[in-house]
Amino acid sequence: MSVEAILSGTPVWVWVLLAFLVSRGLKALKGGTAPLSKLAIVPVVFTGWGIMHLIHEPSANWHTALAWIIGAVLGLAIGVALAQSGGMTVDREAGTVTLPGSAVPLVLILLTFASKFWLGVELATTHAGADSMFVLLDGLVSGVTAGIFAGRFLVYWLGFRQAGVPASAMLGDRS
Repeated sequence: MSVEAILSGTPVWVWVLLAFLVSRGLKALKGGTAPLSKLAIVPVVFTGWGIMHLIHEPSANWHTALAWIIGAVLGLAIGVALAQSGGMTVDREAGTVTLPGSAVPLVLILLTFASKFWLGVELATTHAGADSMFVLLDGLVSGVTAGIFAGRFLVYWLGFRQAGVPASAMLGDRS
């Protein structure tokens, strides 16, 4: 299948999602202050995208779901570590989080999109069965990504939970 056929055969919603996610990643480069609810958008998008894949992919089975769960747990740990090392300021009164500029979200978004796009093309063109490594790999990648963004959000959310206690202390960081 040619690159032109792949690109023209891609649903419009995929390009709209890419544009939205890239805009969020570009905003993260500058840093800034945002309400906690806005910081929940990307984790919700990636988690929803992964769960929708598990539901709608005909070849997905319990192995795929298990790969997604394992990936999400691994990603959660990575996301927590990234958020703890990134620095943040919580304003409980305003309900906002101030984050320094970072390329991490944009890089994660682009890597995830590229891998999910490639895996989607492979799944669509190879007519992979339930035992296909593409199906399991797609579940794993999706889970890791959802977990990373959820882990970052968890640290932000925990920053609101207890006044005077850093989120890293609530997550067991002893450094």
